[in-house]
Amino acid sequence: MTTNPEHDLTPEEQAKIKDAEWQKTLRRLGLGEVDISKVSNDDILYLAKKWSFLQIVESSGKFKPFDKPELITAQSGWTIINYGDAMATSPGKFLYGGGFFRFSSDEDEDEGGSGVVNPKKGTIVKQAFDSAAEMVRLAKELGWDGVQIVDGHPDMQEAVWVEACRIGISADGFVPDTEAEKKRRRIVSESIDEMLSALKGISQKR
Repeated sequence: MTTNPEHDLTPEEQAKIKDAEWQKTLRRLGLGEVDISKVSNDDILYLAKKWSFLQIVESSGKFKPFDKPELITAQSGWTIINYGDAMATSPGKFLYGGGFFRFSSDEDEDEGGSGVVNPKKGTIVKQAFDSAAEMVRLAKELGWDGVQIVDGHPDMQEAVWVEACRIGISADGFVPDTEAEKKRRRIVSESIDEMLSALKGISQKR
């Protein structure tokens, strides 16, 4: 018979252990005393951007899961895990180094500077958007009828919807607001301009 040591502790002792773990995490993050009662929703969303993730599934249910997931390196450097009927991605290895958290600064445009996560690939926010968009393109290449967003950071969910609209594949699980609609129109417009410019260049060469 096995017992859980925590069950033998008083509530006060359990609280002390949890507090010690919390303080250890803060030290590893390079932070001092933090009053969590003052943490706002914006603070949580800011931190969530540093650990963005996305999970999508094929919407028709026609695809079967692989016996072994396929690991794909995205152009952003992130790893996309293809399960056959689902995909997932996150910054993964770029967030941890020797057990310590590493952050990039969204304001730091010096990509080669120290402290930047996954240098030469843009800010962590751009990497998240690019990775989500690439997952949608990959889904279309694989013949998926559409994608269903299971979970993920709001910005990555928005990226799925925008890219799906751009390349013509259905995407469920995200309800766009006005800002998302503006972004979609801008990106689609830029894509059309790039296509017309390319066609014009081909015509001139002839």
